[in-house]
Amino acid sequence: MIYYKPITDVNELKELFPNENLDENFIYGGYIGLTPDGANVGKIFMKICDTKCYISSLQCDISDELLVEGYIRAALNFCANRSAYMAYCEDERIKKVLLTLGFEENNGVYSGDIPTLLKGSCCKQ
Repeated sequence: MIYYKPITDVNELKELFPNENLDENFIYGGYIGLTPDGANVGKIFMKICDTKCYISSLQCDISDELLVEGYIRAALNFCANRSAYMAYCEDERIKKVLLTLGFEENNGVYSGDIPTLLKGSCCKQ
């Protein structure tokens, strides 16, 4: 089992994601994946501006699709709880998982509305 620990402290986010430019016009968040014994299995970063969220900096074993899906769902839930409605991601490495969740591709940018993306596959048509 993986526990997705939310990170919202700006200083901690800067330390975890040094390549991300944090600007005051966005709301930022991240998750660290931890096993029951406390081992770190990866992290993900997201930023929110108005009703849009951008998911980036996923660092984990991307061959583990369930782990990737867990990170994406955690990020979507975080953003939805902060009034985001649309989600965007440009990470080609996880294209299969993004499409499975319901993201649509347009010139290398994957997007979708968060309520639809968070539905289970049995509820999507």
